[in-house]
Amino acid sequence: NMLYNKRSSKLTRQILLIMFFLLSVQLFAQNTLSSAEEKWQSPQPLSLLKSSPAALIPFPQKLSWSSNTWLLPSNISIAFFSNEVDSLQNALQSLQEILRAEQLSFTVHPSTKKQTRSVNSILLAIDHTLSTKPEGYTIHVTTSGMVIRGKDAAGVFYGVQTFRQLIMNEKGNKKISGCTITDWPAFPLRGFMHDNGRNFQEIAFLKTQLDRLAAYKFNTFHWHLTDNPAWRPQSKIYPQLNEVKNRKPGRDEDRSYSFDEIRELIAYAKKRCIRIIPELDMPGHSAYFKTTFGFKMESEEGMQVLEKLIDEFCKEIPAEDCPVIHLGSDEIHIANPKEFIQRMVTRVRSHQRSTMVWNPGLTAEKGTIEQLWRDEGVKNAERVSGNPYVDSYAGYLNSYDALSLIQRYFFQQVCNRPQGDSLAMGGILCCWPDTRVADKKNILRYNPVWPGAITYSEAVWCGRPQYNGKYMSELPAANTDAGKYFQEFETRLSKHRDRFFWNEPFPYVQFSNIKWQVTKPFMRNKEQSIDADFPIGNHQEKKWIATGAVLRFDAIIDPAMQSAQANETIYISTKLFSTEAKTIHAWIGFETAVRSNRRSAGIPLAGKWDANGGTIWVNDKELPAPQWENPGGNRYLNPTWETPANEIPYTNEEFYWTRKPGLILLKKGWNTIIMRVPRTYKDQAWMSVFAPVKMDANNRWVEDLSLICDPEKSK
Repeated sequence: NMLYNKRSSKLTRQILLIMFFLLSVQLFAQNTLSSAEEKWQSPQPLSLLKSSPAALIPFPQKLSWSSNTWLLPSNISIAFFSNEVDSLQNALQSLQEILRAEQLSFTVHPSTKKQTRSVNSILLAIDHTLSTKPEGYTIHVTTSGMVIRGKDAAGVFYGVQTFRQLIMNEKGNKKISGCTITDWPAFPLRGFMHDNGRNFQEIAFLKTQLDRLAAYKFNTFHWHLTDNPAWRPQSKIYPQLNEVKNRKPGRDEDRSYSFDEIRELIAYAKKRCIRIIPELDMPGHSAYFKTTFGFKMESEEGMQVLEKLIDEFCKEIPAEDCPVIHLGSDEIHIANPKEFIQRMVTRVRSHQRSTMVWNPGLTAEKGTIEQLWRDEGVKNAERVSGNPYVDSYAGYLNSYDALSLIQRYFFQQVCNRPQGDSLAMGGILCCWPDTRVADKKNILRYNPVWPGAITYSEAVWCGRPQYNGKYMSELPAANTDAGKYFQEFETRLSKHRDRFFWNEPFPYVQFSNIKWQVTKPFMRNKEQSIDADFPIGNHQEKKWIATGAVLRFDAIIDPAMQSAQANETIYISTKLFSTEAKTIHAWIGFETAVRSNRRSAGIPLAGKWDANGGTIWVNDKELPAPQWENPGGNRYLNPTWETPANEIPYTNEEFYWTRKPGLILLKKGWNTIIMRVPRTYKDQAWMSVFAPVKMDANNRWVEDLSLICDPEKSK
């Protein structure tokens, strides 16, 4: 103001205006993205992760490699102290299954004397003196064999799971690099949850998933057994709970879990060092109850029925097999919350069990385990009550899209602590496919169950010494430490996909190798159409660089920059370098609906890429859109819970990772990719996806890393 007055020269005023404009641009770039500091820390040195010959997940707490190599012989001796055979049964069984899968022969050699090692052998032993936490283990590999010692029986079992990942196949020869490992979990509870109240899954299908979870050191399976459609456990005292007429039509209304099946799955899980926590959700999520009995759970009659159901369940399932029962208690408002929760908790405790509830939910009784289910992390996670808690924040596999969930699980700090303590027990990753699923295999296909679970296993086993909430939604730049750590993990994760999940749905490709230039949001007025409001040339007005095949603008754009009318458009661009003229494929997407309430603008109209008006250009030519099977279908801008729309199963063309990739013709040299990403309604998942992919030997789409994707390289 002092300089910019009537006495200032015209040139001075022009210079000041230019300076003001440049400062405004800088402030916009700083304020549009999160202001969190560019820092994040891992428990392991990046140099160690990058130099490791084996892709280990979760990566051990301490590891050193030697120059030695153990060439696995045609027959391996499995040695152990015969007095420990009962404690080692789980580890022994798992080790033998792994050797068979690797087509390696073995013989079992129990001994009445404690051994140290023998030639071409794997020695299993329990050593309570190990300086690790419970479930910890050590591994020592030499040219003649391997020794696995566990702090306890579970520790030996987890050492065996690491052995599975250490095996490398080189020109038909199996080998393990010499190493010394000392490992333990940062958190004592590492869990996964399935909602089988809404979508029933066969016991055999659940068993195969428990096998996978155990391999990545999960020790808890949270089994959500009841929800609005049905009470899934068998009931002998109230058989009407299992009758088809009292259940939601189309929701596996003829399927229940018998007590024999429940006991069978619990026994199966125990052999894999997994404890099952059954959830009998009450008093909310219980539409079936009112249909069956004619009164609600919170009524006096309802509480009496529930007390008898708790008695029945606990009588059928022993406390040693099921020491914790989850009572739900979330998303409900009742007139007698204190009375209800006290009576139910008292009943469970009368059977020598602990109780667990959701938080937020009805106020928990003292000593109850609380499971946090907020969308984001909070500074002080535990309640003032001082109860122990389990963290499920940002832990819903049915939310967001398949790729951005991976970065959320990698960067999150479970319980907001580097490791567990007297209150912070650990975390549970949850899968809530509320929408009806016809083919239950689609639960693994439409939700990133396996890439998500594997990523989460590293966060909850290794712990995170430092937290940066910014990276939950926005990938760090490739040249930062955090960016380098994520790129390294992506490489490991893709190796696990290709080696262990070659015949399983695994919706994931590496996506951190793409950089974009991003414009500020352009505001439209009511008269402007999305196609006409901004000419393609406006992509020249670049403002900042963003990283990743997936950009979630609803998270990275400052809410103050987002209009209440939802009438803004963003342009993003990048450059792709190709050594020759060729055709490539790419996952291309815009809005992704969550798998719980169908809210999205739906399948695009014919000839369009996006139901909200999103478009993509390659070298200034609009890329032709796919031919949709159901153009304009499944458009629901509001949540569809408990409506007919939630009974429509998703289809492959509704997700960018399950439909056919886009076909793109590249010229030799640099190619320009531009995407227009409009926001048209308030709750839109405002995002873009562009991930080059190629077909692998197993006919699956994997990352195409042959292209340089950088908006500034061509300069």
